[in-house]
Amino acid sequence: MQLGCSKCDNPAIYLRRYTSERLCQACLVQTTTDRVRRTINRHKMFKEDDRIAVAVSGGKDSAVLLHLLHRIESSFPESELIPVTIDEGIEGYRDKALEAAKELAKALNLNLEVFSFRKLFGHSLDHLVDLRSDKSVGACSYCGVFRRRALNEAAGNLEADVIATGHNLDDEAQTVLMNIMRGDSRRIARTNVPRNRSIEGLVPRVKPLTELSERDIVAYSHHLGLVYHDVPCPYAGEAYRNDLRSFLNDMEHKRPGTLLAILHSAESMTEAFLTSSSDWPLKTCIKCNTPSPSEICKACMMLEEIRG
Repeated sequence: MQLGCSKCDNPAIYLRRYTSERLCQACLVQTTTDRVRRTINRHKMFKEDDRIAVAVSGGKDSAVLLHLLHRIESSFPESELIPVTIDEGIEGYRDKALEAAKELAKALNLNLEVFSFRKLFGHSLDHLVDLRSDKSVGACSYCGVFRRRALNEAAGNLEADVIATGHNLDDEAQTVLMNIMRGDSRRIARTNVPRNRSIEGLVPRVKPLTELSERDIVAYSHHLGLVYHDVPCPYAGEAYRNDLRSFLNDMEHKRPGTLLAILHSAESMTEAFLTSSSDWPLKTCIKCNTPSPSEICKACMMLEEIRG
């Protein structure tokens, strides 16, 4: 016998295990929207007249992010959503993801802005990986550094007030553990700077999906038929986080709520660090004038290495 929805007694089609909610399709969509709206409000992510650059990769996380923000921000006519895709230049992968991103943006009557590694840095990611002198540095390391720079430059060019990214609950829990296991717990705070503590020269970034699990996102996108590219990046197998994903998935299955507990622990750590630190020890990169913990930022260091 099919069980009823916890909210309305219609037949349930999804179990949100960490809240013990059985949900019909309508309540799945509504509760997912409500969770994201609460996350936005709790962390004061947006203002009513913001120009919001939405990082759209073409994958399911960013598709759900754009769709949910379109639903939520429709109540604020003075705000503006600007979907932005960074084209890293991964042959046979990014072009298909870009098609999906364009299709979704068009369906929402939005104009997708595209910025490429090649135009911004003179190299595609494929080319950067081929030219690297230290083969022990994975492609994901290059991609992460240059994507962050590219998003900041894109948002600046578009005069955006804030950048919204599609990091979900699973992503955040994995990142927290990675930083702890690397002995860099301070990075937990540095990567979650609240908007009111934003750093001059960097467009503030927010993560509205951090209280949605990957299962939530798959369910939402499936039942609404959202267009997205579901093929993993060819470089994804190199990522350090893959070693933690299975462990955390197993823990969440055995003990629902584990990922949320990690997220809330990271928020407490961030708050404690911000309370004890009056300022961020950042300099200005002598090459590109962006904020950096050292005289030359990581992106410029990598470019110098490539150029020899």
